[in-house]
Amino acid sequence: MVSLSLDDTILAKAPDPDKIIRIAQAKNYPNNAWYCIASFIGFVSACHIFSLLYHRLQIPSNRVPCTRGKISLRRLPAATLNAFRSFSFRWTIPIGQSYTLNVAEVFLTAAYIVIIFVWSLVNSTNTKGLKYDPKYWANTAGNIAASQLPLMTALGMKNNIISWLTGVGFEKLNYLHRMSARVLCVLIWLHGAGRMKLGMNGTVGWDHPWVQCGLLAATSLTILSITSMRSLRDRNYEIFLVIHFVLAFICVLGAYFHAQGLGLGHYIWPSFLIWGLDRFLRAARMVAFNYGYFGGDTTEHSAHIEVLSPHFLRITLRRPRHLHWRAGQCAYLTVPSVSANPFEAHPFTISTIDTAHLPNGTPVDEKLEVSTPASRKLAFLVRVRSGFTRRLFDAAGKDGEMKVIFDGPYSSPPRLERFETIILIAGGSGVAFTLPLLLDSIDRARRESAVCRKIVFVWAIRELSHVEWISDALLPALQQALPPTIVVQLRIFVTAVVAGIPSWDDDSAEGDTEMKTEGGQKIDINVLDHPCIRLEQGRPDLQHIIDEEINQSSGPISVNVCGTDALVNAARSALQPLRFVDVLKGGPTVTLHVEAYGNM
Repeated sequence: MVSLSLDDTILAKAPDPDKIIRIAQAKNYPNNAWYCIASFIGFVSACHIFSLLYHRLQIPSNRVPCTRGKISLRRLPAATLNAFRSFSFRWTIPIGQSYTLNVAEVFLTAAYIVIIFVWSLVNSTNTKGLKYDPKYWANTAGNIAASQLPLMTALGMKNNIISWLTGVGFEKLNYLHRMSARVLCVLIWLHGAGRMKLGMNGTVGWDHPWVQCGLLAATSLTILSITSMRSLRDRNYEIFLVIHFVLAFICVLGAYFHAQGLGLGHYIWPSFLIWGLDRFLRAARMVAFNYGYFGGDTTEHSAHIEVLSPHFLRITLRRPRHLHWRAGQCAYLTVPSVSANPFEAHPFTISTIDTAHLPNGTPVDEKLEVSTPASRKLAFLVRVRSGFTRRLFDAAGKDGEMKVIFDGPYSSPPRLERFETIILIAGGSGVAFTLPLLLDSIDRARRESAVCRKIVFVWAIRELSHVEWISDALLPALQQALPPTIVVQLRIFVTAVVAGIPSWDDDSAEGDTEMKTEGGQKIDINVLDHPCIRLEQGRPDLQHIIDEEINQSSGPISVNVCGTDALVNAARSALQPLRFVDVLKGGPTVTLHVEAYGNM
């Protein structure tokens, strides 16, 4: 008979000190990662709220024009902010041959990777001195990945609290959505590798359904991360949307059952709540703004689709009186007779402005409302590509009237009320974004509700006939008397596609032929003869145009660009200098807004 000493009995019953530490870390470290992320979101939100309050409380009439002179330390905050914007958002790093990230995006990506992986791997040395013990980091990595799924989901929603708090539009948060998904994909496989190294047997064997659900979720997220790459996503966007919906649902559902098998389902179920809330808000908005459609009113909610060129369409539909939007916002359109499935919706910028009410709520004079473009209409300029827009183009040739379901408005366009100089730059169909900003700025200046003194509108088009796209909206705005306090310059550049040089206008497609009238190009002479409009040949020299306005301006400048990558890169390049000393001497600060081109 073998006798056990008292020391042996105590050692046999002594708890594993590593187990207590591991459990504590697996529970606390996901919260610590969230504290870091929530702190950053809170900081950006505070800056956004402070900026809104500062500009709302600022009295435009008391603003004294700045003149260049000696260096003033009172302008140090403005100079620092201007230099920060130039470095963070205008300096870019090429990724591959056709993709670039600005410094801010690179920083956020690196910061997120550091936060997630540091909290997953930190303090993973066990009590025996073994570094990076998988018993420590395997479960912690899985818990952190599960806790980040609601954030990843929220960043991909059109209605999310992060956008409301920070003022960053959902279309720009979408990059963070894709980035976080790819980081979590790597983290999930790190979690799986750790568990497999420890052995998949017993209570964590492959024969358990909750373990199989974890593998299914990881596989779905991996396929989703690969198919969401830009080169693959752009090949057939409609197919991508279907794949995205199916795989995302499988991923989150599989992750929930996997986590619930360990009693950690509370990490996952908020993702379903966020998704459901977004769908509820979208459904409520669609019912509110499409009640005539669902009620069978074919007159009010039938859209008129007009072919502008072989590559462009204009969709026009009447809006309900209770629908209001900001200039430059977008909306999702569904055309049941053209869409491949009932859930297919595509985003397009609203090219008209909301003039139904003045800021103080006073109704606009009836005569002014009739003469104002889009007072009762919504117009969309659509670039014809493959898929949905190609089917819409083909259907428009047969029947110009179709029923359309409107979902919007969305996005966060720039607020231009506080800028003394506004520069609007567009290439081709990018005018769908800059045109409403132009009309809105003129309208505000006419009502003396803005401090704007000069508007420079630059539009690069391939053919002069493209002026017809905007003439019916532009001419009424220019025919009304402009206040003497504002100068409006419209510079239209007619370009030609040169082999080997990236086009700044997207009205070109292989195998297509331009349509022309028998007498040549049909141009609205009334528009081109207006003294505000200047017609030029060739590509615009953005460096010269922007530098000229910076040298002449005495107040803040807003530069807004929507066009091809070549056009956007040219604008960014022109604004890359930090100009720290120039701002200290009284030079203007410059804000750049780049709008997603085409169908976002």
